[in-house]
Amino acid sequence: MKPITRSAALALSLFAAPVFSAGELQGQLNVQITIGTGCTVTNGTASGSSNTFGSLSFGDYNDLANLIDGRSFGSAGGSSFGLQCSLGTDYSVALSAGQNASGSQRRMINAGEYVAYNLYQDSGRTEPWGDGGATGTVLSGTGTGANEEVIVYGRVPTQNTPSPGTYTDTVQVTIAW
Repeated sequence: MKPITRSAALALSLFAAPVFSAGELQGQLNVQITIGTGCTVTNGTASGSSNTFGSLSFGDYNDLANLIDGRSFGSAGGSSFGLQCSLGTDYSVALSAGQNASGSQRRMINAGEYVAYNLYQDSGRTEPWGDGGATGTVLSGTGTGANEEVIVYGRVPTQNTPSPGTYTDTVQVTIAW
């Protein structure tokens, strides 16, 4: 070999792509999910740390001479809010006495006047809804994994009719599991 050819051969061997033999490599991919216990409210809305589960409107009336019944509706529209709890998870739903209660009587307020009302767990309005204290009972159940509608039934009993206006109250809903 001539010196130039030898140099050229050496240069080519330094810049040539390496040659590997065919092969195979195996390993594992670990896959995992953790299913915990808990509940999710459906047909409600959340804004920051505040949740709104819906509303209960008794409508418009000229007087309170007769019983007036109402029921809750979800804040996302349609039916009331729902509760979806993990299979086998015990839960409870408590409703506070509201911001304007007098003893155990819930009341709506407008300009210093009140309209009394009551909340119930059943459409027959025989099971008062409470906050877990001395008055009323909390709604208790065990999660099925499916969405379960939670309806709050309300009643304004007959009473003296206060001044015209819009009467309101806010009730805290506490869901525990």
